[in-house]
Amino acid sequence: MRTIIKLIFVIVLMVACKDVSNSKGIESVMDEVVGRNDVINEKYDALLQELGTQTPLTEAELLEAFPKHLGGLSGDSSTQPRVTSDNSVVGSFGEHAIRIRMEILDAAGQNAMGAVLPLKMLHLNKVTSEMNNTIRYSKKERNGIMTFGTDRDEDTKADFHSELRFLYNDRFYVTLEGKNMNVEALWDTFDLNALKNFKN
Repeated sequence: MRTIIKLIFVIVLMVACKDVSNSKGIESVMDEVVGRNDVINEKYDALLQELGTQTPLTEAELLEAFPKHLGGLSGDSSTQPRVTSDNSVVGSFGEHAIRIRMEILDAAGQNAMGAVLPLKMLHLNKVTSEMNNTIRYSKKERNGIMTFGTDRDEDTKADFHSELRFLYNDRFYVTLEGKNMNVEALWDTFDLNALKNFKN
């Protein structure tokens, strides 16, 4: 993060010292540094407009669609899936050593911005690690879905060691968090068919 701030400061200084004709080149460098990209912006802007016109599922529909099992893991018997104030349905699977927490936000209607903007920022993000590489970020297409992963080393003292975020069916913003597994193991344990009841 410090490197990016230093780089931005240097670029701002260069812009201040150079004439206006060179500012176009500097702007393209800035676009690369901060991750600005017209194709990605257009994609997410169109998605935001489309989702804004849709009607969100009701609380009962969200709970009905939420899976009872995830891969080979059963729903956590100590907690029941619940709907939060932002219209997300949350539940956990597995026990103690291997555990996955799943949160699904129906991004329709007024929830569109809360799902589309974070995904857009993740897509534009150029940072691959932080805290001396104890936290690592990745982008990877899996089963035709762009996923955004975070791996955390054990010494970060996080409750979950991995996290995956993606948009399912161009509407449902899914967050998976895995305990004692990395992003690849989290995706391998997760079963995309578990989301089949989440329909537009």
